[in-house]
Amino acid sequence: MSPRQPFAFVDYEGLVMPTGRRAANLREFLDTLSQVSLDVVCHHLHRAALRHRFGTWDYPNDFASWAATGLEDLALAEKLAALDPYAYEQLEQAREAITDLVQDHLRELSAAPVARRGLEFHFASAHYLALPSGREASTLSQLRQAMTEVPLSSIFYHFHEARLRGPGDDSDDFSRWIEGQFGPDPVTAELRGIDFYFFSLEDLRQRIVAILDEHPAAG
Repeated sequence: MSPRQPFAFVDYEGLVMPTGRRAANLREFLDTLSQVSLDVVCHHLHRAALRHRFGTWDYPNDFASWAATGLEDLALAEKLAALDPYAYEQLEQAREAITDLVQDHLRELSAAPVARRGLEFHFASAHYLALPSGREASTLSQLRQAMTEVPLSSIFYHFHEARLRGPGDDSDDFSRWIEGQFGPDPVTAELRGIDFYFFSLEDLRQRIVAILDEHPAAG
């Protein structure tokens, strides 16, 4: 039997890079969205949780948040918030889904809503690095303790980002490690069943800790 490998947490740090492109209304938004790189789509669709720290988590992506606060179009905001980007295998498919959704919404309106000055949508991308944190866990109890202390960006990397760089099994780093080290365990199914995209990172942290508390003897 091969020796167990500890779970190694990483620190996830990034730099946001503005594109210089912006949109003041939905037609400009659609036009620019069709032209920007997929890195920009990924940044606004997948990484909004990294920039959210406090308060209510109503909109899990930047597009929905702008529709609510910039355009004051709550109906569109709810539609964009309900879109799950992890349901698409490719980012281009997600971009097409957003485009179709906004176009359908525009057909229902007599005029395209316009953002007030200063509340335009600013398109950006980002470059992130995963850096060794020096923190490891060899048991589920150690994993649970570390979970309460690591930065939220680390949880994002191991839970959200894992699905973007993983082998296509739609699972997070924590459940992969638990399954690989300890074999089939109820905690893996519970972790994979979290509707994580609609949780703030702090809420996600608390949910993971609660699941680990339910299985204290495992590992």
